[in-house]
Amino acid sequence: MSEMRDIILKQANQIRQSIKVNKKTKADNNVDSIILAGMGGSGHPGDLLNALDLPTTPLTVHRDYDLPKTLNKTPLVINASYTGNTEEALSAYQKAKKNSYPLLVNTAGGKLKEWGKRDNVPIAKIDFADMQPRHTLFASFTGLATVLANSNLAKDITDDLLNVADALDAIIPSLEEEGKELAKKLKGKTPVYYASTRLEFAAKNFKIQTNENAKTPAFWNTFPELNHNELVGFTFPQAKFHALFLKDKDDHKRNKARMNVTKELYEEWGIEVSEFEVTGKSLLEKIFTTVSFGLWTTYYLAEEYDIDPIPVAGVEDFKAKLKEVAG
Repeated sequence: MSEMRDIILKQANQIRQSIKVNKKTKADNNVDSIILAGMGGSGHPGDLLNALDLPTTPLTVHRDYDLPKTLNKTPLVINASYTGNTEEALSAYQKAKKNSYPLLVNTAGGKLKEWGKRDNVPIAKIDFADMQPRHTLFASFTGLATVLANSNLAKDITDDLLNVADALDAIIPSLEEEGKELAKKLKGKTPVYYASTRLEFAAKNFKIQTNENAKTPAFWNTFPELNHNELVGFTFPQAKFHALFLKDKDDHKRNKARMNVTKELYEEWGIEVSEFEVTGKSLLEKIFTTVSFGLWTTYYLAEEYDIDPIPVAGVEDFKAKLKEVAG
């Protein structure tokens, strides 16, 4: 358990180190689009790049084998895999190489690193070994953002990242107790994470951290969309749920009203509700703060269930069985 706590407390170091090790790396910028091929935690940086509106050319996250059927003429294909051995990302690399598309690798090692070196492909380094991909989000995102900015394919937010890293040094420890208290409320419930579309990434990341750290199901959705469908499902729930509303003072005023009305109705319907007031000077800081709060909450939820938050035995069991069935 102490290893996970140490990972959380040192999140800001990932930002500083990733800027340092990737400051000279550039990708081919003679492209008309970007495809980031990555699964699980390795695909999250692409979502975050889009959430922050950083790419200066359209970026699509591809979560499948090979490449999308519809492509622009000259896409930059980013093959993202922390281990470097994710089979979907490897298949995308092979497909891109066959079609002579420009390539960029985002990895900490494995086959992708080997192939990148062999083929003289630039590598956005994730300089944090022996970790789970989901726990290197800040490193992976910062490295990619740095390389794409170096290549004039994304806005340069280096100064913003360094400022946020300094802010997180104080923010992350301050969130620990609140995360611990929320974990106690979530124990024995199925968490549901809600936010406006501004913080969609944070709500989704909270859900994924719950799955992988606390080893339990969770769901996420956004306002105003959820008021047009999911809301109705909670009038006759078949499980015990706890909804967490991620609230931002900069949300649209109608979404603020929607959150308040939804909270009132859920409580009338017997659904437990908590709120987290997101703080920060920028959207980047708000998202990183909320991701950090999610790490604390799911770390302590794992502790409530007396399980190790770091391993993902379910994924490893699945891969072993898949190899038996399909090779």
